[in-house]
Amino acid sequence: MIGNTGRGSKRQLDFELNLTSFIDLLSTCTCFLLITAVWIQIGTLEIKQSHGTEAAAEAKDSFDLDLVFKGPTELNVNLKKHGKAVKTLALKSATNEEMLTKLNEALKTQILNPSKDKKILIGTATVTPKSGVNYGQMVSALDVLRKNKIVNIGVLTERGQ
Repeated sequence: MIGNTGRGSKRQLDFELNLTSFIDLLSTCTCFLLITAVWIQIGTLEIKQSHGTEAAAEAKDSFDLDLVFKGPTELNVNLKKHGKAVKTLALKSATNEEMLTKLNEALKTQILNPSKDKKILIGTATVTPKSGVNYGQMVSALDVLRKNKIVNIGVLTERGQ
């Protein structure tokens, strides 16, 4: 009686830890990260901000370009100088691809190079989509602007006009 009072029994220090579920979770996360890492490069779009930077202040003798979506296949192109409209084009087509082709041709022939001896420098461009225009159509219009070397681009909301 005297030798074992208040001490209790000794616990075992060895125990088993089941690592199978942890390894399964870790391999699933690794596969997910490897598969989604491909989309990081594809999802980037490199453009400059049109307002609020020194890029907009560089060219003082330049024009502003406004693209206003009236619908998914209707687009108004406004060329402005000092806030006043110089030229307005209305582009309508049956499909989005056809509208983008018309926009590219209009930019090359009527906006940027109206005559062979005169080239127009675009300072800033703004794109205003309507609520019926999806994100892919707006990004395609941004791509057309970038192909024509217009990089100071801003996107306005419908209310921000």
